[in-house]
Amino acid sequence: MRTPRGIGRTIAAAAVPLLLLTACAGEQTTKVAASDAVGDWQAPGGERITLSKDRTFVSHDLGKKSDHCAAGRNSGTRGFFVDDGDSGAAVSHKAASGDRIGLSFASDDSQEFSCFVDLAVVDGGKSLCETTDPDDPCSVGVKLTREK
Repeated sequence: MRTPRGIGRTIAAAAVPLLLLTACAGEQTTKVAASDAVGDWQAPGGERITLSKDRTFVSHDLGKKSDHCAAGRNSGTRGFFVDDGDSGAAVSHKAASGDRIGLSFASDDSQEFSCFVDLAVVDGGKSLCETTDPDDPCSVGVKLTREK
């Protein structure tokens, strides 16, 4: 039995948005407590970061794919992005939770920051994605998971 052409197209048109929603489902951000972000994280490409309880970090090769930071070992401070009430979001080093982490890399003179990297918390808090786009949590293609 053949189905009329219109019905097949209607089914296909309805299925495409569902497939796209499913494909993007793993890239929705998740709010986590500051203590849940603490630990060692690594990406398949060798990028690594250790997020400490005192809201500092040490990283290796993070930020190099987006041309924001020099390759190799870097360190600095971190905080969650919060609504600043004016123009958008700002990094707070006191926020107790969030779904995006802002990293401020220290420069050689330790008085200023040499680069900034944003990490989106995804996969229910199981992964951190380097991102340059607030609408695409994994825009850079670097996805870190907790080291075991």
